[in-house]
Amino acid sequence: MDKPIPAFYCCYLLRSTVRRTCIYVGSTPNPVRRLRQHNGHSKGGAVRTSRDSLRPWEMAVLVTGFPSKIAALQFEWAWQNTHLTRHIPTEDRITQSRMQVRVSPRSGKARKRPARPRASLTDKVANLHLLLRVKSFTRWPLHVRFFADDVHTVWEGWQKQTPFKLRADIPIHLENMKTDLTTMGVSDDLDFARGIHALDVTYNDRKAQLEQTRSLLEVKGHRCGVCKKAVRPKKVLAVVCPEQDCQTISHLTCLSKHFLLEDRNKDAMIPLEGHCPGCNKRLEWATMAKDLSLRVRGEREVEDLFKVRRQRKAKNGSATAAAACAENDEDEDEDEDDEERNISNDGFSTEEEDAEISD
Repeated sequence: MDKPIPAFYCCYLLRSTVRRTCIYVGSTPNPVRRLRQHNGHSKGGAVRTSRDSLRPWEMAVLVTGFPSKIAALQFEWAWQNTHLTRHIPTEDRITQSRMQVRVSPRSGKARKRPARPRASLTDKVANLHLLLRVKSFTRWPLHVRFFADDVHTVWEGWQKQTPFKLRADIPIHLENMKTDLTTMGVSDDLDFARGIHALDVTYNDRKAQLEQTRSLLEVKGHRCGVCKKAVRPKKVLAVVCPEQDCQTISHLTCLSKHFLLEDRNKDAMIPLEGHCPGCNKRLEWATMAKDLSLRVRGEREVEDLFKVRRQRKAKNGSATAAAACAENDEDEDEDEDDEERNISNDGFSTEEEDAEISD
């Protein structure tokens, strides 16, 4: 892997505001931009959401916290194909596949293949709950955000109904919704934005921590907060406590073992959280891992983060720059569409997934 942990990447449940039984599962690093594409306000979007009769669409659920784009695409495919994915044991499936017979126009031979069953909103919510519990994803630092009251109600109803419980520390939030999310523009003031428009999809929240880490690691003579041996960041990976008043530096492997001992899960290989050996405050492993990945693999991203932005005087120049950014964004999401059709860690092709929409 040669890229840092992404600033933001999510899987989402899209729903038609015209026909509310029509739903779609996708993934993106920028929900606002992606929603505009689905609604036809900008270039791009999926074939399955391009029908004007179903627009506008809304993002009802977001699952965030994926450690990579590939991880998000794997989760997306599993959520789209819960009747096929190998992440869910056959005996635990909520959605069962049905066999479809197709006759080849060339050979005339009949061929059986599993067909995607129609999925209701309750099915999608229930299967999301199931995916968050399976071994493949249960220890990922995921966060579920609801942007529709009725969908959150379905979620709560399912949680009461099922005897299986999620990991206690998975954040589940119902976001404050006071804005029409299908019409609000991407340029609207984020101070007054609600829902997906209030999400920060950049590394801006990591800037202060990166500055602190940089200054600490420039000073020699630090010792690991766990093993007490010398820390040499240029030779061995090291992580820094994100608490502002703490300057504890630890070897990556030392702190990982320290956190796993607290966890007491013998099968776990990557920690979720633990207490800092210096300040004793509870820390999220994903936060420190993201900072480390930026320092080690995110030279370009860090450079952009600390770059001084110059204001252009000419309005035409600003418009041109904005247009160029928009084109880059659209190209990026077109690449996402291509990957969504082809990637699957389960070994199944997804090229025909745009043929129908859950209704």
